[in-house]
Amino acid sequence: MKTKNIMALALLPLMGALTACSNDDAQLTGDRVPISLLASTLTAEETRTAADTTLNKDFLEAGQTVKVRVSNTGANTWTDYVFDAGNNGVMTASGIPPFYPLDGTNVDIVAYSPAAAGTLFSIHSDQTSPESYLASDLMFASATNKAKSNTAVPLLFEHKMAKIIITATAGAGVSTIEDVTLHNVLPQVTFNPATGAVGTALGTITSVAIVKNNTTSKAVGAAVIPAQAIDNELLTIKTNLGTATYTVNSKVFNAGKVYKLNISVNRAAVNATTQITGWTDTASASVNKEEDCKIFTLDDGTGHVSFTMVRVEGGPYTTLAGKTVSGTLSSFYIGQLEVTNLLWWMVMRSNPSGMANDGWTYPVANMTWDDIMSSNGFMAKLNEQLADQLDGMQFRLPTDAQWEYAARGGVNQERFTFAGGNTLTYVAVCKEYNGGQTPLPCGYRYANSLGLYDMTGNVWEWCSDYYLPVASIPTDQGLDYAGPATGSAHVLRGGGYLNDNNASLDYDKTTNVSCLPISTSRWGDAYEKKWIHVGLRLALQ
Repeated sequence: MKTKNIMALALLPLMGALTACSNDDAQLTGDRVPISLLASTLTAEETRTAADTTLNKDFLEAGQTVKVRVSNTGANTWTDYVFDAGNNGVMTASGIPPFYPLDGTNVDIVAYSPAAAGTLFSIHSDQTSPESYLASDLMFASATNKAKSNTAVPLLFEHKMAKIIITATAGAGVSTIEDVTLHNVLPQVTFNPATGAVGTALGTITSVAIVKNNTTSKAVGAAVIPAQAIDNELLTIKTNLGTATYTVNSKVFNAGKVYKLNISVNRAAVNATTQITGWTDTASASVNKEEDCKIFTLDDGTGHVSFTMVRVEGGPYTTLAGKTVSGTLSSFYIGQLEVTNLLWWMVMRSNPSGMANDGWTYPVANMTWDDIMSSNGFMAKLNEQLADQLDGMQFRLPTDAQWEYAARGGVNQERFTFAGGNTLTYVAVCKEYNGGQTPLPCGYRYANSLGLYDMTGNVWEWCSDYYLPVASIPTDQGLDYAGPATGSAHVLRGGGYLNDNNASLDYDKTTNVSCLPISTSRWGDAYEKKWIHVGLRLALQ
């Protein structure tokens, strides 16, 4: 994205080359003075899909047409000239260029682009190409009642349209931004070619394509529209997972102003509607920018480790452990990865995992629930060491309901068999898919739609709830269900690297075989028990 200031002069061909083409009877001296074209002074940040494509390349973009009109002051009878911008923005006339004779009459000079603009100007509904965008951007320059002299008259162009610049980035759980469309636009405006005056936007409401067929995680585009106010739906952004909709309340777009909108399209925004507020022509509006994740860094002077907590938008859920229930969760954060050996070491100065998974990036395992949650355990020490980064929140274990809600993709509650898809090949670390009976480094397999890794296999993950068999789980769970108040065992979720994928069995504290589907990868064990294939994932709220 270019950020240079634009203030460049496009001089017409040299005067000496023009004496042969003079046919103006009013010319008294044989000398003629050129009219110079000067583009607006802007910060060239407006880009479409290509990073090196600016809306104002140097001054007037190659191929852009400008009509220059010259008249004796007050006569209102115009002589018109059409110019084309070359590769460097230099204007070349298709006929006799607008030089005026040195006599005693003042002149009025106006110019506008595109040269084809009429008294009713219509924008293009597809502005994804430079040509369509430029043809929709009405610019005007004026130098009236100018005394004729040997000094060229500059023309300073002003934009008569409003510019809207959209930067859409894939947020948590989204991988591709495909299309960006502006809606509820009135596409026409009246235009006076002599004065540059424009009227009120009119015409039949249309949509304007800003980005089409993008294949990356970021899309940058811009649209030019007549000045107007837009209510309700403003933008739709199509992603690989669906379409996000953004609305405004009587947002006014003024002519000659640039409006910038930065949107991070999170999984929670897909197939939902988000209201945009706080947007002005002097500052960008950012939507969902702070909701993707929080990154924490633990540094003790001898080393450091960083880890990511992904925000999970709260909402209703209808299943827990394969049982039909009714409940609602508040928003929370959950670890992108299982807790690694390195993070555990930085907090506890121990490595309980043993030889099977003793690499720093492997999931820590072989600790009791009490090792995690006691007053002197891992969670208490982690909260103490990162207190200055927590903003009043606390790390803890996820509840049973939070774990499954996140595994199913949050508000969308996907019906995949496994966390991240319907086949184990790419998402699971279990007997069939780990190359042997060992764990794999955290994040080795594919993530689910929220960007969470290893929700299927690798190590089982302790939850905060006391354990209940599926049959005893209440169907009405209300807000933020956290399990029974007492019990003899705690919930574990997700499956481990030692387990197979026998979907006919539910590892319900009765057998040593686990099915990995989300609905049944659940069991419970006493707080003092530990296993080489049981670890943890952080929650934050």
